[in-house]
Amino acid sequence: MARNGKKELTELRRRHILEELRRRGAARTIELAHSFSVSPMTIRNDLAALARKGLIEKVHGGAVVKEPIAAEPSYYEKATRNLEEKRRIGRKAAELIEEGMAVFIGNGTTTIEIVRALKEKPMPNIRVFTNALTHAVELAEIPGIEVYVIGGRLRGISYAMVGSLAHRSIEGVYFDIAFFGANGISLEHGVTIPSLEEAETAANIIQHAQKVVIVADHSKFGVVTHGKIADLRDINYIVTEEELPRNVAQELTRLGISLVVAPKGGENRKKSMAKV
Repeated sequence: MARNGKKELTELRRRHILEELRRRGAARTIELAHSFSVSPMTIRNDLAALARKGLIEKVHGGAVVKEPIAAEPSYYEKATRNLEEKRRIGRKAAELIEEGMAVFIGNGTTTIEIVRALKEKPMPNIRVFTNALTHAVELAEIPGIEVYVIGGRLRGISYAMVGSLAHRSIEGVYFDIAFFGANGISLEHGVTIPSLEEAETAANIIQHAQKVVIVADHSKFGVVTHGKIADLRDINYIVTEEELPRNVAQELTRLGISLVVAPKGGENRKKSMAKV
C-alpha cells in the first residue's frame, strides 16, 4: 500500500511539473526542487521520465516544453518567460555598445532588454536600427540616440518587420555590432528561430555586421527550431546568464566565440576567444 501511495505521489508531482513547464515554457531543476520540496536528483528523475514520454525536452540545468519545430509563441507569451534572466542578459549585452557605434537590435523578448538597459544608462551619439516595432517605440524615448526602423511586412505574432522590403532597406548599410535573440543554439545546427521569414531577414542583416551577438538564456542551448539565422562560426559573442557545460564552452572556444555570462548579483565572467 505504501509503495502504491508513493507511486501516486510521484505521478501527481510529475503532472504538476508538466503543468508548470507548460505555463512557463522552461524551468530550472533547482527551482523545481525548491517548489516541490524535493531533491534536485528527484527532479532530474522526474524530468527524465517526462522526456522519455516525449512531453518535454531536457536542457542544461532544467527542461523546456517539447513543441513542434515550427511552433512559435506570441511576443507576449514569451515576454514573461525567464524574465529576470533576460534582464540580466540585456544589461550585460548593452555593455558591448560603445559611443559612436551603428547598432542593429533584432526583434525579441531578450533583445528588448538591451533597449531597456540603454534607457537605464543612455549611450550618447549612437545610431540604433531595428526591425521591431516594440523596440522602436522604447528606443524613441531615449535621449541622444538616432533611431531607424527597417521597413517590410509586419508579423503580428512577433512585431517584426520582414521580407524583401526589409532586405532592400539595408542595402548599402552596415553595422558595427548586431544583436539577435534565438530560440535554439546547437553545436551541430547553429542558431535557429521558428519563423523562416525572420530567419531569412536576420541572416541577411548578419552579412552587414562587423560583430554579431546572440543573446539567449540557458533554456535555448541544445535546442533546434525551424529556420537557421547563422552557423556558430558566424557569431562573435554569445551572452547568457548561466555557465554552460564544459564540453559546450570548449567547442564555442574552438569556434572563436566569446562567451559572456551574466549571473546573479551582476558578476561578470567573460571567456575571451579569438574572434573579438
